[in-house]
Amino acid sequence: MDTKKDRKGSIKKSVIFYLVISIVVLASLYFFELSAALIAYSIIILIAYISKKQDGDFWWGVSWKPGFMFGLILISSIFILELWLGWIELEGLSPDLLYILIGAVIFEVLVTLGEEMSFRGYILPNLIESLGLRNAIITTSLLFALLHIPSILFLGIGKFNTIIMFASIIMAGILMSILYLIGGLKMSSGFHFSWNFFQYHIFSLRGGFGIFGLTAMKPEFTGGSVGPEAGIFGLFVLMLGILILLVFVPFSKE
Repeated sequence: MDTKKDRKGSIKKSVIFYLVISIVVLASLYFFELSAALIAYSIIILIAYISKKQDGDFWWGVSWKPGFMFGLILISSIFILELWLGWIELEGLSPDLLYILIGAVIFEVLVTLGEEMSFRGYILPNLIESLGLRNAIITTSLLFALLHIPSILFLGIGKFNTIIMFASIIMAGILMSILYLIGGLKMSSGFHFSWNFFQYHIFSLRGGFGIFGLTAMKPEFTGGSVGPEAGIFGLFVLMLGILILLVFVPFSKE
């Protein structure tokens, strides 16, 4: 039977876990190197695995493919619309295309597993026990966004884009929480990987990360060199994605 003591225990474990992974993330940002980020996410995966094993196993679900395709559709719609409006201009392919893709796959797999195992795999189920489903989704997504604040500030974007990016990450957290509740970690991870991989590395919507050069105008809409997550289009599409899931995909909303 669920008791008040059990609920407090779930919150306490989530807070301790969140503080530990926050320290790992902040330590990696101090070095501002890719290798530090790879090590940090590997450590976070290990911490999440050990923490979850004390309570049981992760709910992985059946397939990553629906989440992957949903992420691809959403980020592709942003890319196509901005290209059609003439707000982004493509430049030449990078001569290091193969190395970029190999590095991108490795990096995004680690980021995806680290963040999904932590937030949707560990924190969200714990908070559902203590706060209820809706409050747990909101709280988990807010914590997810707060963890990204140091990296957002490091980008040095303006106040408007900073606010939009913070809101976008909250929306992304809500969307991936819903996907987790629908189909487990495989589904939320499929979306997370697809959204990041195509946004940053294939469509090259964030400067310096992609297989070709790209110039973005209208930063209030496109996010400029930072990409859609810092622009109105990105925020709108993530909110649209949430609406689609809530309206058309059956799952328990209690």
